[in-house]
Amino acid sequence: MEKYVKELLTEKLLSEIAVLYGISKEKLYFVGGFENIIYGFDKNNESYILRITHSSHRTLSEVKSEIDFIHYLAKNNANVSTPINTVNNNLVEKLACSDGSYFIISAFTKTEGEVPSKQNATDKMFYNYGKTIGSFHRLTKTYKVSKGINKRYTWDQDLIITNANKYLSKEDSVILERLNEVVNEINTIPRNKDNFGLIHTDIHMGNFLVIDDKLSVFDFDDSAYQYFISDIAIALFYLVFMQKEEDQIPLANRFMPHFMQGYLSENKLSKVDYLKIPLFLKLRLIILYIVIFRTLDVTENKFANFYINRYRDRIINNIPFINLEFEKYYK
Repeated sequence: MEKYVKELLTEKLLSEIAVLYGISKEKLYFVGGFENIIYGFDKNNESYILRITHSSHRTLSEVKSEIDFIHYLAKNNANVSTPINTVNNNLVEKLACSDGSYFIISAFTKTEGEVPSKQNATDKMFYNYGKTIGSFHRLTKTYKVSKGINKRYTWDQDLIITNANKYLSKEDSVILERLNEVVNEINTIPRNKDNFGLIHTDIHMGNFLVIDDKLSVFDFDDSAYQYFISDIAIALFYLVFMQKEEDQIPLANRFMPHFMQGYLSENKLSKVDYLKIPLFLKLRLIILYIVIFRTLDVTENKFANFYINRYRDRIINNIPFINLEFEKYYK
């Protein structure tokens, strides 16, 4: 998030935001934020999360489409953090900033549970991880955009992809070539209601909490129309990408059977579509590389250096992210 965005969020605006939820500014407590500014508050013995999105990150229309989808999932008993109304009976509000830009305000029930980790994750949690994503995909097949809401964007319209050349230097021109290759290849895959729809696109372990091995998912900020297999690839990718290379395959071999059993209990994805997973792992590998250059100081940040050193040459030389027999997990 740009420094100027934080400076635009004045005490006066915070007071106006608090009024939208029938509380005083003093009831708000800062939680954090990377691409959005996050506060929490308590009201009537319930806890909530307040999200403040600047128009430089998402438009009002984009946030409305995101909230519309979450609201649909919540109404259908999906494991999500539920959007709540303001005192004006709106799920989304817009507040003007001093420079002519604006903030978009939304709030959600606070998810209860613990942050999952590879160390404390159980086989049952892996099963429920897949089951939760499978339920989202089953439900999205019948999702229809509400009246007055614009359709959410398609995955290849994301600014990370369309503006990739702005974030990478000339030395990384070959990375841009690999990006274009994988985007073009993905776009040759036939689309139908059983393999493509509006999905979360970022369900890693930082975007859900767990109680008794059951998930509650939040942060649909990156949701887009995308192939279902992308959500499966992303779950696997973020589980293992920072692991020691000798530990990646054993962890994946433990994770995938339980995850896919849970997924297929909720949604039937064809084997042909499922076996596209290496292509979507490759896409995520490149996307994260670009995000690092857009967001971090690659000369100082240890994570950035680790990722670049481990994965840059693999991207350039088209080396698969991980060597697994994916077919054996499809049962």
